[in-house]
Amino acid sequence: MLKDTLRLVVLGLSLLPVLLSGQVAPADATSLDAVVAAAATYVKGYQRELTAVLADEDYQQQIISQTPRDEAMPRVRRLRSEVFFMYAPASDDWMAIRDVSAVNGKDLKDRPNLREALRTLPPHEVARTFKVYNSRFNLGNISRNFNEPTLSLLILDDRYRPHVTFTRKSVQTRRDGVWVTVSFTEQEGPNTLIRERSGKPAVSKGEFVVEAGTGRIRRVWMETTVGAVVADLTTDYAPDARLGIWVPVSFAENYQARANAKIVDPRIRTQLSSEEIRCVATYTNYRRFEVKVIIR
Repeated sequence: MLKDTLRLVVLGLSLLPVLLSGQVAPADATSLDAVVAAAATYVKGYQRELTAVLADEDYQQQIISQTPRDEAMPRVRRLRSEVFFMYAPASDDWMAIRDVSAVNGKDLKDRPNLREALRTLPPHEVARTFKVYNSRFNLGNISRNFNEPTLSLLILDDRYRPHVTFTRKSVQTRRDGVWVTVSFTEQEGPNTLIRERSGKPAVSKGEFVVEAGTGRIRRVWMETTVGAVVADLTTDYAPDARLGIWVPVSFAENYQARANAKIVDPRIRTQLSSEEIRCVATYTNYRRFEVKVIIR
């Protein structure tokens, strides 16, 4: 009798971790289909949450290599900016609009007024204006216009997800939850997230680190090839106490024009033989934008 009782107690204790872990992330919550579905639902809600939000950005650029070398161009540049985050439902696009206020510690004068522009113009017009203005601060000959920290989340949007192959790579239990790493590869075809200016699709691949159950995203890495340039983008997310949501805290970019490649993309200056550029942005002081924004 005592032996049977002890056996039941041991069995009960052995089941306890399963029950406790089940409350956090049941086994089926870590399956590939469950993780991708949860992440897609999370991104759909995140589109509403990370809208009309400002953050301070510290953005550092560095030319790692350049052939032929432009002696008149500095090797390193540091920008201080405000960044306006939003999701525009009319165009189904993420926007991260930079308002550069200082370059290498020197305040800029006579710059566009982001707040006034957002009061009077739709965000997509503001984004176009500021992208043209901010392009003058980009180091190197490689032109880039899709360097937005939230861009890669669109892989999980209904427009693109059906044309993506997902694979579960690993499951990791941490103190802050159960995190699943899922790799993705876009399928060849017209439905890619990024396109060259010629209209040719640019296939992307990468990884999401997703919390089982909630679909919350901790990290996204994405790589794509545009013309002769390979772009490697990584965004890290962390909780923000003021907003009560997870926000981008760092965004790392690496661009490499392949040596001796024939550069046909009009965004790449034709005299470039090879070049590598690395950029790192960090974001702090998140807050809601306090004036009405024209969203259409």
